[in-house]
Parts: sequence; structure tokens; C-alpha cells
Amino acid sequence: MKQILILILILMPVISFAQRFKGGALVGFNVSQIDGDFWAGYNKAGMVGGAYVYTELKDAWGAQMEIRYSAKGSANSIYSDVHRKIRLQYIEMPLLATYNFFKDFQAQGGFSIGYLFNAAQNDGYGYEEFDQFDQYEVALNIGVNYEVLEKIGVNVRFSYSILPTYAMYSGASFPYAMFNNVITFGIYYRIGQ
Repeated sequence: MKQILILILILMPVISFAQRFKGGALVGFNVSQIDGDFWAGYNKAGMVGGAYVYTELKDAWGAQMEIRYSAKGSANSIYSDVHRKIRLQYIEMPLLATYNFFKDFQAQGGFSIGYLFNAAQNDGYGYEEFDQFDQYEVALNIGVNYEVLEKIGVNVRFSYSILPTYAMYSGASFPYAMFNNVITFGIYYRIGQ
């Protein structure tokens, strides 16, 4: 009995700390382009999916961390005679500060770190893998979340690479470097309370 009481006393702070965190699953899609490839327009769509953890801090402020799969890339216009696509598949971890500014609305801002695990290009004859892009991406993120129901929120987020995802030479900038330019539309489902 004494051991059970000691165990409860030890676990109480851990349990109360864990109750500060909320989490769940997310699913959505990206529309993206690569600035620097000279194919203008958000012509490439890709899936997004993963999980998130959120905690409230002080006043209306909070913090959110995610781990997710994110398909990015670019494609030339569907009206072009030649159909070309670049497909980039990332595992990324956004770290965001949040601010509840109006009833069910939340502003989000921060950065994400991404790991490129697959890159392929299609010149009209099927996808072929290539390794021209950097394996890691650091991107700036800003967005808005709206809580539609008690456990469901919809999210719109803009993400842009801070460092080039591809550069012709060290220290290159546009037009000698490429940057991911992504708009994400997502649905967030909170699990538990």
C-alpha cells in the first residue's frame, strides 16, 4: 500500500503536466510551386497528413508542434504543350507559436524543418528520381486556424523556404536558386479532451 501511495505522489505532477497538452491528427493538401524553376503558378497538388501536439501558454498564446508527410513540387501549366512535373516528398516538423485573436480563430507563425526523402521529375515519360535538391529544408510558416466544431478545425497556411532547396552555387539566390512556395489547406481533429 505504501508503494502505491508513493507511486501516486510521484505520478501526480506528470499527469497534471500531461493534461496541459492536446493533440490529434491532421489531413489536407498542398498547392505548390518552386520559385526559380520558371514555371509560374500553384499547379502542383500534393497530400499532407500527420499528427500534432498543442499546449496553451499564457493569456491567448500557445505553442504547437507537428510531424507530418508533405508532398510538394511544381508543374507547368496544364495549357502548356509539354507537361513537366517535379515531385518532392518531405517528412517535416513545424514548430509554431499560436495566438487566439477572435473567438474561434487562431493565428499561427513559426518555422518548419523538413527532410526530403524522395525527389522525382516527370518530363512526360514517367517519373525518374533525381538528387539535385538539398536533403533538408528550413521554411517560414504563417497561417490561420478556425475551430468549426469542438474537436475539428480547418487551417490555411503559407510556407516558404528560408534557405534555397536547390542552388547552382554556394550562396546563390534567385534566379540561381530554387525555393519551395506552398499553400496548405488542412483539417485538424483533436483526440481526447
